[in-house]
Amino acid sequence: MEQEMIKILQKDIEIPKAVQERAENAFAEIYARSRGKSGENEEERERREAESSPEGMERKREAVKKKQMENKGKENGTEERRMDMATGKTQGNSRGKRKNGAKRGAWKKTQAAAVLMAIVFACGGITAAAAYIHWSKSMEEGMQITEEQKVQLEEEHAVAFAMQECTTQGVTITAEQSITDNYFAHIVFRVDGYEVGEEEEPAFEKIRIHVDGKEDFYNWQGSFYDGLIAGPDGRAVYADGSPIDYESDGMLGKYVMEDGSMEFTVTLACHEKGELLDKQIHVELENLGTVAKAEYLDTKVEGTWEFDWNLRGKESVETFVLQAELGDSGATVTKAELSPISMHVEYHFPLKEITEEGLDENGEVIYTKMNAEPPSLVGVKLKDGTLYPYLTDGGSMGYEEGDLETYIATFATDRIVDVEQVEGLLFWKSSSEGTPTEDNFYVVPIR
Repeated sequence: MEQEMIKILQKDIEIPKAVQERAENAFAEIYARSRGKSGENEEERERREAESSPEGMERKREAVKKKQMENKGKENGTEERRMDMATGKTQGNSRGKRKNGAKRGAWKKTQAAAVLMAIVFACGGITAAAAYIHWSKSMEEGMQITEEQKVQLEEEHAVAFAMQECTTQGVTITAEQSITDNYFAHIVFRVDGYEVGEEEEPAFEKIRIHVDGKEDFYNWQGSFYDGLIAGPDGRAVYADGSPIDYESDGMLGKYVMEDGSMEFTVTLACHEKGELLDKQIHVELENLGTVAKAEYLDTKVEGTWEFDWNLRGKESVETFVLQAELGDSGATVTKAELSPISMHVEYHFPLKEITEEGLDENGEVIYTKMNAEPPSLVGVKLKDGTLYPYLTDGGSMGYEEGDLETYIATFATDRIVDVEQVEGLLFWKSSSEGTPTEDNFYVVPIR
């Protein structure tokens, strides 16, 4: 097995920077755990944590680059194509004979040994190496992310892998992955060791979240991933492409993965812009069970699973200053901010009261006064003409305090969005049956 792995690694391949960084972080974690078990003192621990932080890793990469540049002048070989150990990318072109092939082979054998070491550690119970290259199902499948988007988000450090385990009553829960920007954070917890029947829905009885040491953070929503996403017409479809049979499927949600695990997803919405980025978060999940009509069944496992880590992420926002009137609605879109996981727009829309006509329980006409609302932000149009009209997935809208002329809407997106490919924003103009077309929207160009 070792020889086969060395042969594979000896091939001329390009290792993406994100993969190399994940490996470095994973090995740092493995080293840290092994040092902790062998009696690491406080001074050594602080030095190790500083070195394994993003800033520390960057300093290490810069040092390696500097050393490589120094060695480059000393080598007599004509090879210009070499692996940059700091970034994992292949640079330059290969000309002539390779005179330092022995060094190259030694580096790749070292890589093979490192991979083997990671496998040994994983089999021994330390799963950090495997975890750092694994995306959760709900993030990968549920948010319909591409491989290119994965690499980009990892390189930008918008996505983070907490990888903290907590086991209670035989049930292991892992704080697995998160992605955070100026307005929202998505967190995924993996659940192992709890069985759920086909017609049962899992749920936690109590959830407490603290951010930056403050009292309970209340602006969040959470649920177990059920394998469903919104289709082009807004109706639910299975993310894996399998059709829904509404007559025989019973409960549509498929909570249990092929390996028997489940994933619990939590979305946090900011009270103030940027308040979640790089903040300490504390999460308590209490009493796991199954529910029917909001009542817990006898299958409840009592216990508390607690987690503490730094909620790393990145702004990753593009800002657009606009002056786009939305038909005769009286609303003008003045600003938009887009990130891979959120949309934020500001309208000039002075508060006004309108009267709506309706029917009461006796069928008699009644009139209700309410505040007018501007056309809702619902999605985006891509440069290739693709429409995502059901993109919003929870958020808020309303007037800023003390300003009754500026209306603000902020939403999380139900999938990862490549902002560079967005050509325009979609605002509802008229409803339709089936999949809507561009005629159903006010389309606001942003480029």
